[in-house]
Amino acid sequence: MASINTPEEVMAAEQEPGAVFLDVRGEDEVKAESLQSRPYKQAKCSLDDCSELMSKAETLMSDKNAPVIIFCRSGRRAGKAKEVLEQKGYKKVLNAGGVKDMSYLSQSA
Repeated sequence: MASINTPEEVMAAEQEPGAVFLDVRGEDEVKAESLQSRPYKQAKCSLDDCSELMSKAETLMSDKNAPVIIFCRSGRRAGKAKEVLEQKGYKKVLNAGGVKDMSYLSQSA
């Protein structure tokens, strides 16, 4: 499984200018459960197909030096998306794991 960043790392990155939360789940999953405590952007990325993320990345996140905090259901797709964004030149990409694992954000909202 992909390495998941700690809550402390995610919350520190969130404080940096231009930080973006990115949900890489599909539309149906997002409709069923979304991140309520923070605004986020969405671009689908699966373990074998990240073409949507690849085509939308620079539109959704124009500053490649700003932190991108990625999440999905469990952290696996977020790990794949992290690899894709790093290959595209994004400098600070974090895997926050699954949306259910991010309840700590509502405590700091």
